[in-house]
Amino acid sequence: MKPKALPHPLPLRSLARCVGVFAVTVATWANAQVATVRIDPSRAGPPVNRQVLSGFNFGNWMSVTEFRDELAKVPAAALRFPGGNVGDDHDMDEPTLDAFKSLLSQVAGERELLVQTRVFQGRPDRPGANTPQDAARAVRLARARGLDVRIWEIGNEPDLFSTVRGDASWTVRRYCDVFREQAAAIRREDPKALIAGPAVSGDQPGAPLFLERFVELCGDAVDVLTWHIYPTGGDGTEEAALATVTEVDRLTARFSALWKDRARNPLGHKRSIRFGVTEYGLSWHTDRPRFLSDQVGAMWAAESALRMAQQGVSLAHYFAYMGTGFHGLLDTAGVPRPTYYGFGMLGELDGAFVEATSSDPMLWAHATKKGSQFQLVLFNTGTQARPVRIDGQAALTLKDARFFDAGIADDEKPLQPLAAQAERTITLPARSMAIVRLELAP
Repeated sequence: MKPKALPHPLPLRSLARCVGVFAVTVATWANAQVATVRIDPSRAGPPVNRQVLSGFNFGNWMSVTEFRDELAKVPAAALRFPGGNVGDDHDMDEPTLDAFKSLLSQVAGERELLVQTRVFQGRPDRPGANTPQDAARAVRLARARGLDVRIWEIGNEPDLFSTVRGDASWTVRRYCDVFREQAAAIRREDPKALIAGPAVSGDQPGAPLFLERFVELCGDAVDVLTWHIYPTGGDGTEEAALATVTEVDRLTARFSALWKDRARNPLGHKRSIRFGVTEYGLSWHTDRPRFLSDQVGAMWAAESALRMAQQGVSLAHYFAYMGTGFHGLLDTAGVPRPTYYGFGMLGELDGAFVEATSSDPMLWAHATKKGSQFQLVLFNTGTQARPVRIDGQAALTLKDARFFDAGIADDEKPLQPLAAQAERTITLPARSMAIVRLELAP
C-alpha cells in the first residue's frame, strides 16, 4: 500500500482542491440544469443476484493470501477457475486443484464455483488431458478435495482456436462433438452438474456467429449458454468506450431471442436454460492499462454488471479478481484500482431491483429496495459535475450518499460523503460513481 502522509492541519494542495470543488459546484448549480432520477417502487424487477454483481475470474497465480484482508472487503459470490485461456494450456490435474483448494481457503464468503475443462490439444509433443475421460477425472478430483463445483464449462473461446491458436480443424461442429462427449462424461460422474459453453470470445462479428451455430448443433446439450464481452482494445475516446455498455443489452437480447427460435435452435428451443457472461471487461488488452485500471473501465464494468443482473443473465465473472496484468480489482502489489471501489459498492446492494429512470443520458441510475430501505447507484459519465434531484412516487428521505472518482481511488481513500444541497438533491463530481441510501417515510 502507499505510505501515509504525515499529519498536517490542512495542506495547501488539499486547500486548493477544496476550493476547486467548491468552485465547480457553484458553477454547476449556476449553469447546469438539474438532472432528475425517478424511482418507481411499483415497477419491481428481479432480486439482487450476487452471482452476477460479485462474480470474478480466479487463478492460481493470484496472491490472495497476502491480500486476503483487502479482498474480504469485496467478497466474491461466484468464481470461474482458471480464468481466461489458462485452462486450455494446463491440465485440470491434482496439483492444479490442490492449489485451487488452498487459495480458496483464503477467500472470504461462500462462492458458486465454475471450473473449465481442457479442450484445446496444445503442442503435438505435449498432449493435453482433454478427453472425456479427463473431464470425468477432473470431476472426481474436485469431489475428493471437497470442492463443490456446480458448473463445468467446456473449454474457453473455441471460436479463436482456428485463428489465434492456428488450428483450422477447430470448426463449430468439432467443438460441438467434443462438448457432447465431455458433457456426457461429466454427467455420468455428477448427474446434478450444469454444463456451460461455448464461452465464445468478444471478437465481432465472428464470436456471435460461432455461438449461433453451436446452438443449432448442440442446443439439447448445454445448460448454461456462455459468452464473453470485450468491446475495445484500450483505444478510442472515453465517451465511445463508455457507450459500448449497450453491447451488454444487445448480446443478451440477441441470444435470448436465438434460444427461443425453433428454426435456429431446433434441438433445444423448448428447454429452460441459464445465460452467463463468463468473462467481461472494457478492454481485452491485458498489457494496456487504459480502460482496465482506470475510472472509465471501472464505471463500465459496474454498469455492465447491473445491466446483466436486471436482464436475466444468471451468472457473470469480471476478468479478473486480482493481479492479471492490468486486469483485476487489485494489482500484484495489492494496490486497489477503481474497479475495487465499483464492485465494493455493488456488494452493498440488497433486496430486489426497482425501476430507476434518469432524465439525462449521461447519468446512469439503478435502484434496489428491501423493506422500507432503498439504495440508488448513480454514475456521472460526463466530464463536468452534475446536480441530481432524486424523485419518487413515494415520500423518500435521503439518509446518506457516498462516492468515488479517480482521485479518491488514486489516493486509496474510502468512499467520500456527498452532502445534499437541497431536499434529495446532490451534486455528483465528474466521472464518479455514488451509492445513495433512502428510506420510505412511515
